[in-house]
Amino acid sequence: MNHSKSISERIAPLNDRLRSHPLYEAMNSVEDVQVFMENHVFAVWDFMTILKSLQRSLTCVETVWLPSNNTSARRFVNEIVLCEESDEDGEGGYASHFEIYLRAMKRCQASTAQIDEFILALRNGTGPLVALQNARIPDCTRQFVYRTLSTATHSQSCELAASFAYGREHMLPEVFERVIDEVGEIGNQQLGYFVDYLRRHIEMDGDSHGPMAEEMIRNLCGDSELRWRLAEQAALRAVEARIRLWDGVLVQIEARRSSSPEMTTPARSNERFLEATIQLGWIDGLSTDEISKQLQMPAEQVEAIVGGGEDIAG
Repeated sequence: MNHSKSISERIAPLNDRLRSHPLYEAMNSVEDVQVFMENHVFAVWDFMTILKSLQRSLTCVETVWLPSNNTSARRFVNEIVLCEESDEDGEGGYASHFEIYLRAMKRCQASTAQIDEFILALRNGTGPLVALQNARIPDCTRQFVYRTLSTATHSQSCELAASFAYGREHMLPEVFERVIDEVGEIGNQQLGYFVDYLRRHIEMDGDSHGPMAEEMIRNLCGDSELRWRLAEQAALRAVEARIRLWDGVLVQIEARRSSSPEMTTPARSNERFLEATIQLGWIDGLSTDEISKQLQMPAEQVEAIVGGGEDIAG
């Protein structure tokens, strides 16, 4: 049985939805692209979280080094990390793709305030879930990043690899092509560095990173039917999460145009985040105590949110 082909067939309808998403055609101005970037930058950041979790799982990153078992997988992941974390920046130096993205945001005058605050909180020792809960970002972006953090923290290597391959490397080239098509029609020179970033990602993901990521899955799953099932479920969750993120960004762009942005109070936003986080924790098999430890809140409060009778499916 060709398991890779089976996964591709299962997620094909979702990929079709992503490729034809109305978000791309909605980006008709620099202001629209700014909204997109201010959300998408969090996905650029958590891309590295998935990748570094995969590297940690497949290689030795301890001071006392020991060789890991899967020589092919560790080669693939280290090669991808080299490019993503220390690529040529087009200006004679080196930078991570996240840092290059921030430069692109600044050149088209998109706000980096929210992502800067989030990164500063992490640098100051705030736990990622607490920093995410406190971040001044839309719910769609918060939930997308939470799903990534949950996958990075609680998944097996085969699930990490599938989320990375099918939710990022395989899917992004076509998605970014659609973005370039629409951004190009705007014809604003401010967006040139952003387009260069997208083209670089298309080049690397399509030519090398995508095939290497898929080979990693084959190495990690082998002949295990269980691992292939886990990989398939992780792939489906990753693409579904991207569609929900795109849905949320589209709502923001449309709301900006109508001058009637959807107002969500910080208290209600945090409440919805906690509700969805608890639900995702259960999906990932965590106990109430484990969820409360993640969120740094009493187990009784977790149970109270659940017992409130609200629809936590969001």
